[in-house]
Amino acid sequence: MKKLTRRTPKGEGQVFQMPLSRDERVALIQDGLNSLACQLGLIAAQEMLDAEIFELCGPMHHRIPERAASRWGRQRGTVVLNGRKMPIQKPRARLVDGREAILETYQRLQSPEAMPENALRRMIRGVSCRDYEGCLEPMAKGFGTKRSSVSRGFVKASGKRMKDLAERRFDGQEFVAVFIDGVPYGGEMLIVALGVLASGPDAGTKVILGLRQGATENAQVCTDLLADLRDRGLSFDEPMLFVLDGGKALTASVKRLCGPKVQIQRCQQHKIRNVQGYLPEKYHDDIRRRMAAAYACEDVKDGERQLKNLVAWLMRINKDAAASLQEGLQETLTVARLGLPPMLAKSLVTTNPIESAFSVATKVTNRVKRWRGGDMRQRWATTGLMRAEAAFNRLKGYREIPLLQAALKKVANGDVVDLEENAA
Repeated sequence: MKKLTRRTPKGEGQVFQMPLSRDERVALIQDGLNSLACQLGLIAAQEMLDAEIFELCGPMHHRIPERAASRWGRQRGTVVLNGRKMPIQKPRARLVDGREAILETYQRLQSPEAMPENALRRMIRGVSCRDYEGCLEPMAKGFGTKRSSVSRGFVKASGKRMKDLAERRFDGQEFVAVFIDGVPYGGEMLIVALGVLASGPDAGTKVILGLRQGATENAQVCTDLLADLRDRGLSFDEPMLFVLDGGKALTASVKRLCGPKVQIQRCQQHKIRNVQGYLPEKYHDDIRRRMAAAYACEDVKDGERQLKNLVAWLMRINKDAAASLQEGLQETLTVARLGLPPMLAKSLVTTNPIESAFSVATKVTNRVKRWRGGDMRQRWATTGLMRAEAAFNRLKGYREIPLLQAALKKVANGDVVDLEENAA
């Protein structure tokens, strides 16, 4: 469903739902894939421009008496990808006679035939690891360079992005909420952390904090991720909300490393799926309806009572399903007990922001048959996450973040949150 807003003559917004056809949904997915393909093309193009500058000028900060040119900064430029002009930072070089060097790679990149649609499509169509360089061959021919150079350029550039993310500092930045989720990727598990800035002009902005790769979502991987974030400047001194998936390992790690001031909200969607996983399909719709109704209750005590009644009912059907619902039940209602305005509260009860960020990267790599190297998964995942981060909207309801901060401080101090006051 696509939500549209129509302005009435009086200027009031009227929201209505418009169903999308199958073709329209396919077009939206294709737009996302094309966007990622262009991003990958820009990465490779930038690396080839830098490689030509290296050939002309040699290594930076090295005196070479007979070099043909010297570096001369950068300027804004454009390249053509799939018939569209895309911005790029063009490196410049000055010849020994004072004239600016003409970069052959840049001239080729400005040709409409440099990177046609079929070349971009091959870059993202599965990216078969057994022919990793071969999938870049059409683009390389358009550039007039060896495909091995293009492949090395992308590997180098995506590796740099992975390194930049791994070393990203958070000193002086205040985060009010952190989402952490384990996402299956390439046959293994990637644990991803996403933070929400608390104040200032960037309040509500979502930031990728880091990721860790592991065979499973175990406590050691989660602990290492949190310890790394702390070492990079993420402070847990102020009250903070952690929104986690249903895994016990994440919850245990957060409680152990982040101290008593953090509050934990278990993802409600994960909890629903976990309970459904123990039951035959004929019960799934009823379970989803009843749990969603309980989570949507304005009175948190009423919602808790409904969930406990559901536990009692499940005990007669499947004790494991009942135990799954009972485990962490109170933590699925943490945000409800904070008494936040509806829009902000809805944004903080699931780990959907992380799942959405992974959607395009996962779609692109669904057909990969073999992953090469220990860091290939992280390089591809990082490239997709960075592209997603650039398109992030602020957290819905971010203007009410001060209410969240105040409620978290009250809970940390042992005070009772006035639900009616916050909701108003």
